[in-house]
Amino acid sequence: MTTATKHPARTDSRHAEPPRANISDFIFEQARERPLQAAVIEQRTGRRVTFGELARRVENVAFGLAQLGIGDGSRALLAVKPGIDFVVTVFALFRAGAVPVVVDPGMGRKNLLACIEQARPQALVGIPLAHALSLRYRRVFGAPKRVTVGRRWFWGGATLRELERRNVSGSHAAPTTWSATAAILFTSGATGTPKGVVYHNGMFVEQVRMIRAAYDIRPGEIDVACFALFALFSVAMGVTIVLPNIDFSRPGKCDPAKIVDAIRESGATISFGSPAIWRKVGSYLLDNNLRLPTLRRVLIAGAAVPHATLGQLADRIAPGGEIHTPYGATESLPLSTIGSREVLAETRFDTQAGSGVCVGKPLPGVSVKVARIVDGPISTIGDMQELKAGEVGEILVRSAVTTQEYFGNEGANAQSKVRDGGDTQTQRWHRMGDTGYFDAKGRLWYCGRVAHTVWTAQGPLFPEQVEGLFCNHNAVARSALVGIGAKGAQEPVIIAELHGGTIPAADLRGRIETELLQMAQAHALTRQVKRALFHPAFPVDARHNAKIDREALARWVGKLLVSAPLRVTAVVVGG
Repeated sequence: MTTATKHPARTDSRHAEPPRANISDFIFEQARERPLQAAVIEQRTGRRVTFGELARRVENVAFGLAQLGIGDGSRALLAVKPGIDFVVTVFALFRAGAVPVVVDPGMGRKNLLACIEQARPQALVGIPLAHALSLRYRRVFGAPKRVTVGRRWFWGGATLRELERRNVSGSHAAPTTWSATAAILFTSGATGTPKGVVYHNGMFVEQVRMIRAAYDIRPGEIDVACFALFALFSVAMGVTIVLPNIDFSRPGKCDPAKIVDAIRESGATISFGSPAIWRKVGSYLLDNNLRLPTLRRVLIAGAAVPHATLGQLADRIAPGGEIHTPYGATESLPLSTIGSREVLAETRFDTQAGSGVCVGKPLPGVSVKVARIVDGPISTIGDMQELKAGEVGEILVRSAVTTQEYFGNEGANAQSKVRDGGDTQTQRWHRMGDTGYFDAKGRLWYCGRVAHTVWTAQGPLFPEQVEGLFCNHNAVARSALVGIGAKGAQEPVIIAELHGGTIPAADLRGRIETELLQMAQAHALTRQVKRALFHPAFPVDARHNAKIDREALARWVGKLLVSAPLRVTAVVVGG
C-alpha cells in the first residue's frame, strides 16, 4: 500500500532550482521581525541571547570562518556542547557555506574516530578537549583549520570569541544552492555502523516548513529543548529555546526536576525529548503531584513511547494540550506523526494485543510504501513487491526531507537507496530498515527493525508485536524479543526488565516466569516463545537512551546458553 502526496515542484530536479537556500536565513528573518525576543536561554548559567544579538554574532562568525577558509563546501567537524555558542556556531557554519559534520560523542571513541576518518573534515570547530583529542589522533584528524570554542592552548588557530568581535557590516552569506550539501549528520549506530547522512540546504528548509505546519508552531513560543539538534529548528521558527541543565549526551540520566523547573519557570509551550526523559518526567510529576499548565505540546521521538508515559503526561500538561510521537529517522524526518489522544483512546489496545505500535498517517508531501522484506540491494522501486494493508514488510519513504545519499559509503547507498524507475534525476526512495504495515485507515504501524526480526522455522516474529503482549504483565516495565540460532531456525526468547530495575527473589521470579509463558501460550502470535529470562537494565542506544540494544541482549543470551544450558522454561538472572 502506498500513501503519497505530490511533491513540491522545488524538490524535483526537472524544475528550475531556486537560486539560493540556506537555513541561516531564518535567523535573520526572525531578527528583523522580533529583534528583542530571547532566542536562546541557558538554564545552567542564566545566559541568554536575543534574535537580534544572535544574528549579529552569526554574521560576524560566518565572515571570520570564510576568512579562515572554512566555507565554500569545506567540511567542519563540530564538537561544541549545547548552549548559545553551539547555536551561534552551527548557524555561522551554514551561513559561511561550510558543511558541519556532526558526530554523537556518546557512541564511544572507536565509532567516533571511525566516523571522523570517514568524513575527512578539513576544519575542527570545537571545545578544547576536541582539539586535544585531535592531536592525540593526528592520523584520523589530519591537519584541520582550527576554531576553539573556549580557551585555546597550544594548537593555534582562531577562537570563537575572536571571530565574534569582528563587528562586520552587511551580509556575508555564501551563495549556497538548494541542492548543495549543507551538513553531514552521522547516525547513532544503534543497529549497525554509524553512517554519515548527507543533508542538502533545501532539505533543512523543507524540514522547518513541515515541522511548523505539522504541529502549528508559531513565533514567540517557548521550547524547553532536550535534544540540541532539534532545538535548531525551533530557533529557525522564531521560538525561544531554553536549554535545561542536563547532560545532553546522556538523556536517560537526566534529573527530571531540572526539566520540570525549566518548563515551569519559563512558561514553556513546547518541549521535545527522548522517551527516556519523558518517562522520568512523567513519574516525577505524578510522584510530586505537579502540573505543567503552560505546556501545550510535547514531542517525543527516538524510540517507541510506552502508553503509560503518554497517560502520565496527558493529565499533567495544559488543558487541550497533546503529546505527539513523530516517526522518522536521521535519513528522513519527519515521516508520520500521531497524537496521544488517538493512542490512549484506541491504538494502545491494539498494541497490547500484538499489533505493533501505531505511528500515524504519513505527513503531507511524504510518500510511503511497504514492501516484502528482501536481503541485499534493490535497484529500482519496481523490483520490490508492494504489500497490501495488514501485511508486514519493510518501510520505504520518499519526500522533500528524505536524504539521497550517505557520505563516502557506496555500500550503504546501494543497500538503502532505491531509484524510482529508471529515471536517475528523480528523488530516490529510502529503505528505513524498519518493518511495519498500513491498516485499513491508512495509518502506519511500526513492528521493529528489519535486523531485529526473529526468523523461526514457522516464519518471522516482529519484536514490537510480540513485546506488546508481554508488557501487559503488571511486573514488566519493558520486554525484548531476541532470536538464538541460524536464520530460518531461530528460537525466540523473551527477556523481561521489571519495574524498579530489580531481580526479585527466586520464588517470585518463578511465578512471573510461569505467568509470562502462560501468556505466550494463550496467543497464537507468541506460542513459539518457550523461554523467559530476566535482565535488570536493558542496554540502550547512546543518542536517545531509549532504543533497546537487542543485538547486545542476543549476545548475552547466547553466552548464557553456552555456559549454562537451560531447561526449556529456565529463568536466568543477568547483569
